[in-house]
Amino acid sequence: MIEKEETDKKLSWQGYIQTFATLIQVMTVVAGVVISILSFNFTRDRELEVRAAEAKRYEDQRNDEHERRRVEAAKPFLEMRQQKYMEAIKVAGVLATPADHTATEVTAAKKRFSELYYAELALVEGRDTEAAMVNLASSLGVLADPTAQQQATMDLAHVLRDSLITAWGVDQKSVGPVNK
Repeated sequence: MIEKEETDKKLSWQGYIQTFATLIQVMTVVAGVVISILSFNFTRDRELEVRAAEAKRYEDQRNDEHERRRVEAAKPFLEMRQQKYMEAIKVAGVLATPADHTATEVTAAKKRFSELYYAELALVEGRDTEAAMVNLASSLGVLADPTAQQQATMDLAHVLRDSLITAWGVDQKSVGPVNK
């Protein structure tokens, strides 16, 4: 009987060991599957992050190129504006200090101011510049009552300005606000 109990105990222990070994094998397979799934998901997420970063970089490059083209399109308009602004400030300087200039220089400056005011500067000026020119004209007592031709010329200059802005594809961000 003791032998039978010892044999039963041996078989019982062998059964436990075999069950335990099978359990470890199953757990190893399950752990392998879980690790594989986690690894796959991690790799997929990483690839998505890389793709998103590449897409953002591509979008940034496109935006930079668009901005460069926008600035390039505005360049002729801005150069023309700068030239007219420099001329306007020179004329305004003469008109602001008439005692320092000859009567001929002051007369020429008034004439040029009128030309800039009604035509050339109206072609390129922004709102702030237009307001400053009106203010200067008022303070000098010139151009108080524009003739029909002067007003029509200014209107034409504004229409031409809008046409140039449209034709050159100039973005208003590049040239600032203009009166329409």
